Amino acid sequence: MSDALRLHWYLPSAGESRDVLHGGTNIAPVDDGAPTAPYRAPSLSYLTQVALALEETGFESVLVPTGSYCEDPWVLAASLAAVTRNLKFLVALHPRTTTPAYTAHRAATLQRISGGRLSLNVVTGEPGPEAWKHGDFGDKEDQYARTDEFLDVYRALFRGETVEREGRHVTLRDATLDTVRGTPVPDQPEVWFGGSSSYAGDVAAKHVDVYLSWLEPLDQLAEKIEWIRGLAAAQGREVRFGVRSWVLVRDTHEQAERDALALLDGVDAAKQAQFRSFLVQRQSVGQQRGQALLADADVTRPESLWIAPGVWGGFGLVAGGPALGFVGSFDDVADRLEEYRRIGVSEVIVSGFPNLEETRWVGEGLIPAIRRREALVPAGA
Repeated sequence: MSDALRLHWYLPSAGESRDVLHGGTNIAPVDDGAPTAPYRAPSLSYLTQVALALEETGFESVLVPTGSYCEDPWVLAASLAAVTRNLKFLVALHPRTTTPAYTAHRAATLQRISGGRLSLNVVTGEPGPEAWKHGDFGDKEDQYARTDEFLDVYRALFRGETVEREGRHVTLRDATLDTVRGTPVPDQPEVWFGGSSSYAGDVAAKHVDVYLSWLEPLDQLAEKIEWIRGLAAAQGREVRFGVRSWVLVRDTHEQAERDALALLDGVDAAKQAQFRSFLVQRQSVGQQRGQALLADADVTRPESLWIAPGVWGGFGLVAGGPALGFVGSFDDVADRLEEYRRIGVSEVIVSGFPNLEETRWVGEGLIPAIRRREALVPAGA
């Protein structure tokens, strides 16, 4: 059984809208129709509102995503650290966009000025246009080899080593994590990492503190956890486990299901097929596993969207990222989370759209329901 749960959120640093299908948190606008709600730019003012709501309602940290589609995560994390006291920041990064020495330098700085509130979410990514923008034309095996070398150097620098490497992707000499005069090297920020391919498993076993998976049904995720746990044990290591999921919670199950189905208003069979054709082409094994669970999903049959009790697949019809999410009453979803805790999950990153409003539903309703089960670590503990 895992430790008690820690609940985390996702920062909408690409902007969002209450109109999910026209500029909200979705794959692409479904048509040329006029939005029914204004677009919310990821201004510092708006993101500060989200961060303060998270801190006030007891979330542990916020995932700050990376990619050309959103604002720079390091800049945002530093800015929001200045206006919060306890909220932690899980800063995402692609190894192909930087060097391990520069990452260690930035991480040490942000760790010091934030008072130790930084973790790193290392995202290997996949081949394709986003990788090509950074000169990365390798296949998946090559990309995970880069991540392996990157994390090997990153950890060595935080151990205070002088690093010499001549690798496939990382070559350096006399590299050290220098520090500003009079300031010590801080504790190494934890490394979070996800990936469902065999290459990802090997990297996780060697380097990461938290292995992160998209939400999957209990039995399927339990198999993945045992796979990673076994690989890590062979390396003489232990890792914690987390899931990334959508969430929609309300006072009653009926209200939650009604509001979830409302997210699909405007999606017909043709649009569903359009979304699916885009997502199933992804080379991400995690994305493929998630979409496979939606093979029989049909917007005209609401019952087909339930993958398991409390686990709803409608999110995967209109949004990228996790295919599944938790939907139900506060107590129902708290019960589901307890089941995931029992198979080894201790970190749960959730989000809903629009983020600010859903932050309050989760923070004011779900977090107390989890605490009533004594399964949630108080934020900052």
